Amino acid sequence: MKKTSSLQDAKEQQIRKLLAPYPDSMCRSEFREACHIGTRTSLYLLHSGLVPFVHSGKKTQPYQIAKADVAAYLRRRESDPEYYTPPSGWYKNFPKHKVPPAPAVRRLDDKTVDRKSVRRYFEEQLAPYPDLLTVAQISELTGYSRNVVSRWCCTGRLKAFTHQPKIYVPKLWMLDFLLSEEYNAITRKCRKHCSMIQEILWLEHKRLSSVGNV
Repeated sequence: MKKTSSLQDAKEQQIRKLLAPYPDSMCRSEFREACHIGTRTSLYLLHSGLVPFVHSGKKTQPYQIAKADVAAYLRRRESDPEYYTPPSGWYKNFPKHKVPPAPAVRRLDDKTVDRKSVRRYFEEQLAPYPDLLTVAQISELTGYSRNVVSRWCCTGRLKAFTHQPKIYVPKLWMLDFLLSEEYNAITRKCRKHCSMIQEILWLEHKRLSSVGNV
């Protein structure tokens, strides 16, 4: 156990050292440079939603990628490289390829994933956050803008209370919302929400595969 912990600590230090020279919001060229990946790979990761980004609206450097999301990519790439493997033909057809389509599965149901697995996933996502979440923290967690989160709270979609001038959501209420059909049924899901759905499905696939091999 101690050996595993030491290896994880060493990997975290390596990632922090690697990303230290870069800003908190990285452009695509910085993302490529830090992760030692090519143009085609970076486009696949971004447009497929595997690495979240915000579109700046500018013609030059339109991608804004949070350093925390780059660090998460580097961690998982080390242990689960297959998760980031582009579909067959992606490199061969570049640059005439089409942008990866939106995930085929844009909502979760009992036919595709066990609800207990979904709950565990969101509990893990919430673990680093305090017991009372602010609008900014919920925005960071979900990928939706602060305006959208505030609207959820003000309309009662997401249970919250106000302690002027801030809005707070207890972690348990946030978990209930993430597991609700209200959240699952959002039509225009943000890129991070879609990415989470794909990750949940991937983890469920791996879980079922491991059970089948027992």
